[in-house]
Amino acid sequence: MSIPLTLILSLAAALGGSIAKKYYTDNEPTGLSGGFVFNAVACLTAAVILLCWGGFGASSVFTIVLGVAFGAITALQGITNIAALQVGPMSYTSVIISFSTLISSLSGVMFFDESLGWAQIVGMVLMLASFVLAAKNDVDEKKANLKWLFLCLVAFVATGGIGVMQKVHQSSEYRDELNAFLIIAFVSSAVLCAFFAALMKRRESRFADEKEKKKNSKRQVWLLLGIMLASGACVAVNNKFNLYLSGVMDSAVFFPIVNGGGLVLTTLAAVLLFKEKLSTKQWIGVVLGIASVVFLCNPFA
Repeated sequence: MSIPLTLILSLAAALGGSIAKKYYTDNEPTGLSGGFVFNAVACLTAAVILLCWGGFGASSVFTIVLGVAFGAITALQGITNIAALQVGPMSYTSVIISFSTLISSLSGVMFFDESLGWAQIVGMVLMLASFVLAAKNDVDEKKANLKWLFLCLVAFVATGGIGVMQKVHQSSEYRDELNAFLIIAFVSSAVLCAFFAALMKRRESRFADEKEKKKNSKRQVWLLLGIMLASGACVAVNNKFNLYLSGVMDSAVFFPIVNGGGLVLTTLAAVLLFKEKLSTKQWIGVVLGIASVVFLCNPFA
């Protein structure tokens, strides 16, 4: 498969995953238990697809331990991402979470002997400006916005941690155990999410009235299941293709296209598919956010 086609499919998978999450939050906005169920099914689906698409192979203790830890942080990222989509716009949520490139950049300087160029410093400044422009001025929405921003920040840190852990594994002598690493991670994440889904569902059921229970029983279960399975497929394809592309494309080309291109596609989907409306100030913030991700990837090196 050619590199351009693989890149297009990777971006399409990432966009598909974002759209699936948004559709799910619009159809199942009943609490955290729904978010945990979504992640459990999506991660298990991704693990099965990866198992069929490359097998498991040998795995060291290093890969197993790091894979389980990777699964835990993947679960945290997934649930905070979905929770943020429940209370905030898809476009800006994607922008802030994409700032996780900053964590990868700083970790490279601190732990992998990489240098921090002028472009990355400019990217940090643009990122901070985008954060400032993210908040609305409406006092009545201040509480919701603070909750949304907190969830975005947690997802941002978790996403950055995912990138760092991937780099740690791929910088080790066990880099060839990549498929096993991803499968272990997704299975661990699925088990963890299923456990918390059961706990949250039990807690939420205590406060649900009979009308709400009846409403929940009539939900379009098959549609929601299809969305979760589609998300899992997108996660598997996106991870697999990105790992391949990172090895055959220059970082200065690959990361700006994946991060910047992904943000542009997600923003267009939010406006065209979900009819999101942003203020002029927030649109400026989105543009600055996309620019900051490009600069953080340092394409001018």
